Amino acid sequence: MMPMRTTSVALDQREAPTPVAETRRSIRLTKVQTLIVVASMLVTAAIAAALALTNPPIFETSRSILVLSGANPNDNEVLTRALESLLTSKGLAAEVKRRGDLPQSIDQISAMISASRKPESAFMDVVVSNPDKAVSEQVSAQVIPALSGVFESAQQDLPVESRITGPIFQEVFARPLQSTSTFPLWFAILFGLLLGGLVPFLFFVIRNLRQPVVESSQDVTDAIDLPILAKVAPLSARGANPQDTIAGVVSAVERLSLNEPVHRLVLVGSDEGVNRAEIALALACMVARSFGQPVALIDADLDNGILTSMLGATDSAGLAECLAGQLDAEASLAPLSQLRVPAVVEPMRPPDGMVRFLGVGVDTSRNVLKMRSSFHRVLEALAGRYVVIVNGPTIPGPVPTAQVLSLADATLMVVTEGVTTLTDAQAAGDTLRSFSSGASGIIVLRQ
Repeated sequence: MMPMRTTSVALDQREAPTPVAETRRSIRLTKVQTLIVVASMLVTAAIAAALALTNPPIFETSRSILVLSGANPNDNEVLTRALESLLTSKGLAAEVKRRGDLPQSIDQISAMISASRKPESAFMDVVVSNPDKAVSEQVSAQVIPALSGVFESAQQDLPVESRITGPIFQEVFARPLQSTSTFPLWFAILFGLLLGGLVPFLFFVIRNLRQPVVESSQDVTDAIDLPILAKVAPLSARGANPQDTIAGVVSAVERLSLNEPVHRLVLVGSDEGVNRAEIALALACMVARSFGQPVALIDADLDNGILTSMLGATDSAGLAECLAGQLDAEASLAPLSQLRVPAVVEPMRPPDGMVRFLGVGVDTSRNVLKMRSSFHRVLEALAGRYVVIVNGPTIPGPVPTAQVLSLADATLMVVTEGVTTLTDAQAAGDTLRSFSSGASGIIVLRQ
């Protein structure tokens, strides 16, 4: 089948006692996380800039008044503060609405009017802001008369000697000043960059501190204590060459077991398994083409069935029914030519009949635990006729893995940089060392 020898180095590493690996927590972001942060910054900045550009300009009509209450500076300061508070009150807004017979509500008019002055200054600017220039001018034209009317009506009932003598305030300029303000584009972009980068950055920092992930080959070696056979890109990665990737994996398996033929190869991992399922499918195609041996590809991940879904065989009987004794394994194999092969694997498709597939089946819920006692019968039914490649279950996970690993001639664990957590990697490595009877090694997927 596939001529491979098990080197003494690999066996020594597998049989050596497991050292206690220290979990190193780091706030350093992985390459994928960094790309996500940068993309979030750019997208948020673009959205903020678009909102700033679509935000209508605000027209501001400004009138300046000077308080003239008398010679006493204290009286001037008190009166100026009173005017400042009165200008932003809803009572003045109601008077402005009444005088100008304006259609806007009192709250809307009150929100338009603002007053500003320097501390201890008798000079004050009254600004009316609105996206509609005509509305801004209409409201501004009524502010000074309304303010004068409020003071006049308030003093009518007071004795003459208690009234404030002389003009209380005077408008400085004959005509109001007109200006237009827009939301600063530079501020919107800067705010978008900071907000878009800070949120995902904090998320990844907290995630990495609470649940550290594999960031390098050194992390894999420390956590799992198994030999790294190859470091390749995922088949679907941008710019990757799938055939070169699988050729590297095949070479890695040959280095793992050079003297003994591999009839049963198992792939396991602790991630969701999409990349692992693609590698298992591509391996089956490459082995069939390169070695001219018929291959039986089995999806043993009963809990997820990702490879089965990828090939469009979710409604067909498969491994679950074979484990229950309802079907014969060889009779249940479906030719790969009848299934939907992903585009990334299509160039590696072997001749018809060289690869046959056994999916997870229909009723997997009741047959998960039967994996432990029945899986060897499935492999015995295929022995001598096929090279068997098994897309194994996720470990740690609900599907029993002891039987699958103990029957494998060689086991590959697939680890993804920036995705696989150190905790899951350590648990998977412990499982491999405890139950795998053949040589074991690691395939690292770089991101």
